Amino acid sequence: MSESFNKEECIKNVGKVLGLDSLEELPHYDTINDFLSGLDVNELEKIRTYMIKELLKKRSLESYRIEGKCWGVITDGIGLHTFHEKHCKHCLGRAYTNKERGETNVLYMYHVLEAKVVVGDMVLSIASEFI
Repeated sequence: MSESFNKEECIKNVGKVLGLDSLEELPHYDTINDFLSGLDVNELEKIRTYMIKELLKKRSLESYRIEGKCWGVITDGIGLHTFHEKHCKHCLGRAYTNKERGETNVLYMYHVLEAKVVVGDMVLSIASEFI
């Protein structure tokens, strides 16, 4: 990820968003991950809500309305993590049976349901709910 995002255009855009006159490179993804893992989930949700509201308020997404009226909103179920052992009481489990061996294995996972607004070839997350 660090290599993919440490391109001139990306660094320039991030610097612009952060209000920095010059930015030589982006932090390593581990540094970003460590920072984000320390944030309260509610704070991250507030940031997402703020960004979407600002885009709508500034009418940045107007050209993506369906027939000039409605927003295209979709829902998407996403698998985030999988484990071979039960990680916690909230893990969902799915049993798989190997018919040749007669073995049944359980894969534990976290899923999230996302609501997203469609803007051209992109989707922007507007709400998330863990399943």
